[in-house]
Amino acid sequence: MHRFLGDLMRRFRLLAILLGLSLFAAACGGGGDDETRAEQSDATVAEDDDETPSSTPAEPDEPTEDPSTTTEIEELTDSFRGVTSDTIKIGVVIIDVSVIGRSNGDVEAQWQTAIDAVNTEGGILGRSVEPVFAKYSPLGDTESEAACVKLTQDEKVFAAMGPLRSNLTCFSDVNDTIFINTFGVSQEEFDRSSAVVVGPGALPARSAGINVTSLAEAGVLGGAVAVHASADAGGELDVWLAALSDRGIDVVAETQSTVGGGDVVASEAEMQAFAQVWESAGAEAVLAIGAGSGINVVSGIDRGSFRPRLLMTNPSDFDPNIYRDLGYSTDALVDSVAVGFRDFQDLATTGDAGVGDCVSRFEAASGETVNIEPEGDEAVNLNTTIWSCQALDIFSQIARAAGADLTNGSFRSAAETLGPLSVTGAESASISVGKFDIGDGEPLLLTYDETADDFVPLG
Repeated sequence: MHRFLGDLMRRFRLLAILLGLSLFAAACGGGGDDETRAEQSDATVAEDDDETPSSTPAEPDEPTEDPSTTTEIEELTDSFRGVTSDTIKIGVVIIDVSVIGRSNGDVEAQWQTAIDAVNTEGGILGRSVEPVFAKYSPLGDTESEAACVKLTQDEKVFAAMGPLRSNLTCFSDVNDTIFINTFGVSQEEFDRSSAVVVGPGALPARSAGINVTSLAEAGVLGGAVAVHASADAGGELDVWLAALSDRGIDVVAETQSTVGGGDVVASEAEMQAFAQVWESAGAEAVLAIGAGSGINVVSGIDRGSFRPRLLMTNPSDFDPNIYRDLGYSTDALVDSVAVGFRDFQDLATTGDAGVGDCVSRFEAASGETVNIEPEGDEAVNLNTTIWSCQALDIFSQIARAAGADLTNGSFRSAAETLGPLSVTGAESASISVGKFDIGDGEPLLLTYDETADDFVPLG
């Protein structure tokens, strides 16, 4: 059995709790491993367009210079707020989880280690990165706004980054400050931002498109398909329907639960009625969208003979024990396919996508152990360590591409034209015009294995 699938539900439930407190974000999408990382130039190359080669032949003892190979390093200046000829001041937001009795370890040291790694390699075209830290409580929005004011108005940083739960547009709109949010960015926040904002994952619409393409190319999404969404799926249903339409998938039925999970009897009755709709429509597969949607589908078909292929998109449905605990068989899971992903724990175990280097570098610099699967009172410091490397990867590559004249405008121009990125914790990533949600990673498709009684990679 693949390692990361072991005890998946225990990890998912922990993640869900922490997400509710805004301590963790899913990470998905990103750049390749160390061997595929694109090297960034530490010099800005410029041709002198004002000079033209002389028509007079050079003297024999004076070698002719090819103007196309002439390079010139631009002089670094105090080009923008927070940018001097020597330094770039950045703000880092940190969640103060001590208010809820938890610890993410020495978070300032995590960020400082990532910053030191950039500075050791020459900084950003010769400029050193200097951080200013601001903590905020995850309980409410007042402190995140105060952190914004401190970093933008008091400290006048060039850019800010980190896991920000709320008040992103205080940075990116009100104070016109670049922000790299390791929690991700919504479409509304992208639309409202005057300065560049970057999110590590993919927006829902693009993510759904990637997932639909992967399922279709794997040969498990085709023919007549019914789409079912859980009661709390929100706008996910519309996003997936649009992606299916773009792919030309034949959607023969659309259903969404109206009864919450608390009323089991009413929920089962509704789902059994939906199952009749799917069967009457000739559905060969049911695509389940939203947390608990897979359980919904199984509850609808468990007591009948109708057995469409179940396609699940939410990790909350990936544990066979849940179905048995609710009194359902796992028969409906046979041939089912789940859209999974490799999380930070998986990447830390394998060392892929630069995560091994990020973790090792911090442990060597700090003496602190990064706990891949924390137990008891151990610090929950894996995500926060990777976030620091992730944000510095994104910022440094765009800032280098922006050149010596580093401003909000040059940073935006670089982001819109840079293309592929190499980002810790992301297996494929890019940035371009209108695409500042950088994650490009394909999902990991899983299938239920009766012998293992678990979901394993689809092979």
